[in-house]
Amino acid sequence: MDVNIRRAHTGDADAIAAFTVDTFEWGDYVADMLPAWLTAENGIVLVAADADDRAIALGRAQMLSSTEAWLQGTRVNPQWRRRGIASSVTGALIDWAKEQGGRVARLLTEGWNEPAQRQVEKSGFVHTSTWVVAGRALTKTEPTTSGNGGKRARARRKLELAHSSEAIPAWVSWTSGPLIRPARGLHADGWRWAELTADHLTRAGKHASLWSSQAGWVVTRVDGDVLYVDWLECGPDDIDDMVRSIVDMAFAAHAGRLRITVPEVDWLVTALERAGFESNSMLIYEMPL
Repeated sequence: MDVNIRRAHTGDADAIAAFTVDTFEWGDYVADMLPAWLTAENGIVLVAADADDRAIALGRAQMLSSTEAWLQGTRVNPQWRRRGIASSVTGALIDWAKEQGGRVARLLTEGWNEPAQRQVEKSGFVHTSTWVVAGRALTKTEPTTSGNGGKRARARRKLELAHSSEAIPAWVSWTSGPLIRPARGLHADGWRWAELTADHLTRAGKHASLWSSQAGWVVTRVDGDVLYVDWLECGPDDIDDMVRSIVDMAFAAHAGRLRITVPEVDWLVTALERAGFESNSMLIYEMPL
């Protein structure tokens, strides 16, 4: 098999766009992200090129910390699949991560994507945690909640912006709470997952992204008209009120949509469903380096 794995460059963009246009029913994000990936710090994009040096596959790796590598965007031209090319690209990305001092590599697959799961398992990754990405639209006319024919019930306890001094109490609560174990100590950062540290929460407090109530804490961010909750610390007795308070906060921020990413725990998923969220399962895979 005459395939060469090398660093990607801007000249690969057209070939990559051509074989990723129909990756999913909705398309793909890889071609749009490629320019930013090529110039990002602490990252690399590799392609497998054919005998004419035309890109037929790609993958990306980025160091999220001094020891944690995140892999994403592995794609193979359909005409070249089932030849071990994806595993070869993944192996080269792993080699790069080791050279950067990486001690662990992680990646994400959708819960329904069994071919991708088989491929990453063949490369040596192990499924370590399952997450849900739950989303819903925010409209002025709210649908009635399950078992309630009236208007949307507001939270009893409002989320308030937390000072960075609350990072340590939030961290202590997290390390002794019910979610750290199913989360495997990780938190979402967009579509990447990394180990959560107290420093992450301190930075969130300094950037006005850490919120608290008597029910717990959340870390949020805003992108366009979407309010994202990338980390949540709460217990089962308070989760319904916490979810309502998040929805209240999103309405107050005039967000059009709300997305919450949490480990897949029954009481969490059920609470989100009661509040009108639709959830998709995501699997985190991990490999020690």
